[in-house]
Amino acid sequence: MKDARRIIVKLGTALITRENEDGLAIGRLASTVEQVSQLQNEGRQMLLVTSGAVAFGRQVLRQEAMMGMTMRKSLSPKDILNNSRLAIQRQACAAYGQKGLMSFYERMFQQYNIGVAQVLVTKSDFYNADSRKNLQATLDELLNLNIIPILNTNDAVAPLTDTDAEVTAAKDGIVINDNDSLAARLAVLISADLLLIMSDVNGLYTGPPESEGSRLLHTFCPKQDSQMIAFGARSKVGTGGMESKVRIFIIKKTDDLNDFVLG
Repeated sequence: MKDARRIIVKLGTALITRENEDGLAIGRLASTVEQVSQLQNEGRQMLLVTSGAVAFGRQVLRQEAMMGMTMRKSLSPKDILNNSRLAIQRQACAAYGQKGLMSFYERMFQQYNIGVAQVLVTKSDFYNADSRKNLQATLDELLNLNIIPILNTNDAVAPLTDTDAEVTAAKDGIVINDNDSLAARLAVLISADLLLIMSDVNGLYTGPPESEGSRLLHTFCPKQDSQMIAFGARSKVGTGGMESKVRIFIIKKTDDLNDFVLG
């Protein structure tokens, strides 16, 4: 790991947002940005895959919706909050939240004299040969300019599930349903030396961490260990979960991903 030069860091929604879903976890993000900046300034090429736009946008839009309510309705804020969750679509939250999330990253990285660039992608950008080539060239150029690309799926327009045609087009079997699979595809596309998937749990367990008897695995080999893992539910804010993190290593493109070391 110490010799890795081109590194992708993936940050999930559960890591970026507070436990009560009320805004960003500023402390955790600031610490992560500081460490990524340190690696960048050491001469490594860093790339971020970040979630959080939907959760951030939903939190801000909820507040604005509540402020727009009449005084009579504001007397029952719990009902208003529940109603606003249903009324505000995911796509609108993504569109509104992406600019705020990117603005936050830009201000944070400026403290370390590092420039950032936003790159929003959809599944078709990987399945279309020309788009994939352009994406690779753009990321390579940004990295060579000492700029950190910050990527996210374009949730404002992207469908939530893969179509049959998209699955068929994915010759290696990896589809893009969340930012875990997006980070995996990017790692292959730009020939990254290391992919770090940050999580709010200690690592991969044989079962849900809170379940009795679950134990932490220090290494994971798909050929040997796949049947011994029982996955729990996803977090209430994220779309991936531990199952998606494991799947990107089970369905691998090269033999270099035969083993996944958890740290």
